[in-house]
Amino acid sequence: MSDENRFAPPISGHRPIRRRGLLQTLQRSGPRRLTTVVASAGYGKTSLGQQWYEALSARGIACLWVALDQEHADQQQFLATLLEALEQVLPEDSRGLDAGSLPVASMLSILSTRLKRITRPLVLFLDDYHLAQNDATETLMAKLLADRSLDHLKLVLISRSPPRFPLSQLRLHGELKQITVADLGFSSDEAQEFFAERSLGLTPAQVEELNRRTEGWAVALQMVRLLVSEQPQADAVLASFDGSNAEMGNYLSEQVFQQLPDDIQHFLLQTAALPAFSRELVTAIIDQPDVGAVMERLGQHALPITHLAGQGGFMRSHPVFNTFLKQMAARRGYDTLSPLRRAARWYERQGDCDQAVRHALSAGSADLAARIVETAGGWRRVYATTRGGTMLFQTISAHACEIDLERFPLTTLGLSVVSAKAGQLESANHYLAIAERAVGSLPAYAADLRVVKVLLSLYFDHFASAADLAALEDDLMRQEGLELIHRALALNMLSYNFLIRSDLERARHYGQLAIRTFRDGGADFGAMHLYTHVGQAAFFGGDVAEAENAYDRLIEEAQANIGAGSDLDAVGQVLKAELISMRGELAPAAERLAWALPHVERHDTWFDLLAAGFMAQQRVLRLSGDHVGAHGSIDRVRAAAKRRGFERLIRLVDGERCILFLCSGDVEQAVRAAESSGYGRVFIQSERLNALPVHLRGTTPALLWTRLYLALGQPGKAREALDWLLTHQQQKPHFLRSVELTLVSIRLLFAEGRVDEARSMLCDLATTTPLADYPASLSIEGAPFMETLRGLAADPAFPVVARQRLERCMLADAGPDLLVKGMASEIAIPGAALTDRERGVLDLLSAGLSNKEIGRRLDLSDNTIKFHLRNIFTKLNVSTRTAAVTTAREKGVLRR
Repeated sequence: MSDENRFAPPISGHRPIRRRGLLQTLQRSGPRRLTTVVASAGYGKTSLGQQWYEALSARGIACLWVALDQEHADQQQFLATLLEALEQVLPEDSRGLDAGSLPVASMLSILSTRLKRITRPLVLFLDDYHLAQNDATETLMAKLLADRSLDHLKLVLISRSPPRFPLSQLRLHGELKQITVADLGFSSDEAQEFFAERSLGLTPAQVEELNRRTEGWAVALQMVRLLVSEQPQADAVLASFDGSNAEMGNYLSEQVFQQLPDDIQHFLLQTAALPAFSRELVTAIIDQPDVGAVMERLGQHALPITHLAGQGGFMRSHPVFNTFLKQMAARRGYDTLSPLRRAARWYERQGDCDQAVRHALSAGSADLAARIVETAGGWRRVYATTRGGTMLFQTISAHACEIDLERFPLTTLGLSVVSAKAGQLESANHYLAIAERAVGSLPAYAADLRVVKVLLSLYFDHFASAADLAALEDDLMRQEGLELIHRALALNMLSYNFLIRSDLERARHYGQLAIRTFRDGGADFGAMHLYTHVGQAAFFGGDVAEAENAYDRLIEEAQANIGAGSDLDAVGQVLKAELISMRGELAPAAERLAWALPHVERHDTWFDLLAAGFMAQQRVLRLSGDHVGAHGSIDRVRAAAKRRGFERLIRLVDGERCILFLCSGDVEQAVRAAESSGYGRVFIQSERLNALPVHLRGTTPALLWTRLYLALGQPGKAREALDWLLTHQQQKPHFLRSVELTLVSIRLLFAEGRVDEARSMLCDLATTTPLADYPASLSIEGAPFMETLRGLAADPAFPVVARQRLERCMLADAGPDLLVKGMASEIAIPGAALTDRERGVLDLLSAGLSNKEIGRRLDLSDNTIKFHLRNIFTKLNVSTRTAAVTTAREKGVLRR
């Protein structure tokens, strides 16, 4: 290299990229006593140094650039070059001494003396420092940095390997700045700028994907840029570009791989197939005495290898470099599969089933992967840990054709469970049949088959038999033989099956036991599922506080352990929406359902969850007066039910279509819909179709025809249908169903002219049930019926306490189409019709805030604010914002 080129930053032949973010960081901190820019070839180290050199020079800071090569590994050559470079900034009278023939100690003394004559800060860039790096030059650098009289000298080392002299003192005093591979990767914006020319024809999305695949490696991006500029088919270039690409492979071979010592090359090729490696792993799987020492030396060569944060000393090669290494290993005949199989067994010994399976499959050993899962518990892994093992079995499923599944029945049962959770019911049956054949009558697997069959009945929407449940309870009585997760899932299934039979106390009991057992087994994922059963048991049992707590716990844990928007998060949101819609909070319920209900329609779910979401959405739409939207919801959910084979959901949806016609006033259409959809008159006395304990939600033929006959003006037939329904129940219906039956009975008594009996029944309902927690159960019956209830309660003989409790329920937030009137005028507290949320909105409205400003204050969406304003206008009988504020002030409703 000529002296002229040695003492000036190189002029890049490529389109330069301004590393604005990194440069700004360097500019803010200023030159330190030592700055190291260390990375392997192609990361733009020299380019960054050049840009920083130019930026500092532009600010009037003295800078020197020295490009080093192999000759500078000699101490004398190294010092002579530094002295020669220094003459550019020395005063005239300090130049001219030929020190090249002096001893090293004398040359170092002269260099120190000359540096001290420079009174202003000086930044010395040493490019390609690794070429000169050895013990001798490292010693010289250490001495320069240790000399406190040279604090004005700032050194920038640009190198492929880090300095090996001590850095602790510099780091302690804040005089060390280290730029590494992690800092040098191109940001998304920098990559977009680099490919900004229209002639290249790359879309922003393509550039984003390329930058992600190359992890911002400058040389890889530059290589693609050149290839795209030479070939018109950008898609083809991007699709084929990786470490096996000929141009990239040649570069990596010449600039990175061939520069390494033989033992480092050998190590990299031995471990090329591993996704990541650590000293402990490679020591265990590679039969080579010095492999640990070789690994420790990797850091001396600044290879494109990244340390994985928080993973116990693991590291991995850059994806492009890793592909190159795999290609090189294959060409040189290395066995890359044996290390993967050994790594799989090593991970298995560490208890990391996921990584063990991943390595086994990468080695082409699907049977090994299945054996690892089998040994780890098979199907129980679906519910293990905080995130569950669904992805593990999905990975195994992709290789199922390579596995002798009958050798691994527990793993095959896991494939069946995961298939059912994904709605792939035919696959679930297929795997279950294989597992049954494999175990035959072996008693060791009988309990596993039982619990999985009951679990699958949930996804197939079949009721488990009483014998199946009794067998599960017998299994639980055994003190030994059941692992914790197996025991917990058996408890889970008992909880669910007692829930869908309205045996709510047993459902809650087994649910709480299952949660504790899952927790004891370290399976938070399994425990989260139980909140759905415990919450619903409380909800239908009349305990809103416990139900809400269960749903909130489910949502909180799902978001923390799995992520917002996950399947379990959506499940929790749907169930919470059902609860708050029954409480009359229609807008918040609608917001939750907007994304969560479509999610559960498409993903891991079962009948009850879809039924909960559907009924909540119907309640919101009907109370909001949006009957068109309610019909649309019916169409969509019915399609989802048909797609998933949920016949019970199809039937529930058809029944709600009849109810929707009825509440819209189209009685004849409701009758036609009932007769054509399995709800006809002939089914009024069907014990199976009218068993209320197993119909947690929706209507039944006898209940529907009681309502239809009343609407048709035929109370006699309505009485016959209702009496039959009530007298043919094997057990008491759950709380919410009891409320509905009571309200229908009051309606019928009133139609029969038995007003005193209707009033007495209403009094009992108001005084003996927590009706205030479920006000929508009243308002969903419609405004005319609400007037009937008000009339009954207005009688002087009606107890005051009962009237007050009823008033509180009827004045809850029941929707904009239901006018609050009648008894409202008797309320002693003005504005009691407004909910706390509406009062908060009204307060901010009176302060002159816009809808958006109110939404920001209350953390609510614009649509929710509009919804609350409509309710406020309706309850205050006004039509404008100003009138609402004025009226509220007159009635003393406003807080301010």
